[in-house]
Amino acid sequence: MNNHIRLHNGGYAGAVDPHGAGLRSLTHNSADLIEPSSGVEGSAFAGALLAPWPNRIGDATYDFDGTQHRLPANESRRGHAIHGLAYALDWDVLETSADRVRLGVQVPTQPGWPFRLALAVQYQVDDDGLTALLEATNTGDSRLPYGCGTHPYLVCGDGTFDDAELTLPAATRLETDQRMLLTGAAPVGEVDADFRTPSRIGDRFLDHCFTDIDTDPHGAARALLQRPGGRGVAISWGSWAPWVQVHTPVRDSPAEHRHGLAVEPMSCPPDAFRSGTGLVVLDPGERHTAWWRIEDTLSDMSATHIQP
Repeated sequence: MNNHIRLHNGGYAGAVDPHGAGLRSLTHNSADLIEPSSGVEGSAFAGALLAPWPNRIGDATYDFDGTQHRLPANESRRGHAIHGLAYALDWDVLETSADRVRLGVQVPTQPGWPFRLALAVQYQVDDDGLTALLEATNTGDSRLPYGCGTHPYLVCGDGTFDDAELTLPAATRLETDQRMLLTGAAPVGEVDADFRTPSRIGDRFLDHCFTDIDTDPHGAARALLQRPGGRGVAISWGSWAPWVQVHTPVRDSPAEHRHGLAVEPMSCPPDAFRSGTGLVVLDPGERHTAWWRIEDTLSDMSATHIQP
């Protein structure tokens, strides 16, 4: 972790990795708010920046503007392309200060991705939390498909999250088959996944995308993981992300088993490159912007739903 860029402001401290531009740690008063990791490889994409697509492209193949594209299947067990390309790239540090860092990268053309896309991300900590701002710009001469997201594992104290309560203002859950490809949708109340009011996670297993998300007057949504009467962590995001993946990971290490809950705001649902649902199409020169914020619920929540 020696090459990570350290950020701090008040009681908040974070670390950003130029390899992949992911968030490797975030603490408030020395307490973890996300599961720390040394890097994406071998860490279940903990803290990863997901672009130019989040989640999966089924069978690592998609059609765009009449041309079929085949990507490397980096989710080899299922044969899919997962979580984009940005996490594997070395990003340039464009600006840095004690509380802020801005990084950028040009995604190289490669098998399955013949497009020219520039990405820039800024992380900033303030007295109330950490805000990330991701910008994507089509720098080529043809339009391109795009999606993005983030992949933090939220933590609210020691031990498993089984006794913690999740609040997620989503009315619909997308259903999948054994290969994690979408098969349909169901109201959350019919699949024991209604977290619109705080609900104990218990032994429920989730690796699902949720949608039909309620937002505040600013168009922002917020999910909260909190132990009753104890500490909690919140993630909020803008209207750019009408979908959010939630995953309760099962791991071999007792210290990591059901410890961090993945809450992943996404601009599109799984397999959007094939279905077209929620797919962003960027014309030459066009830009897409996304933001999200993570904070300790014990801190001042006044800025939670204000877009940076």
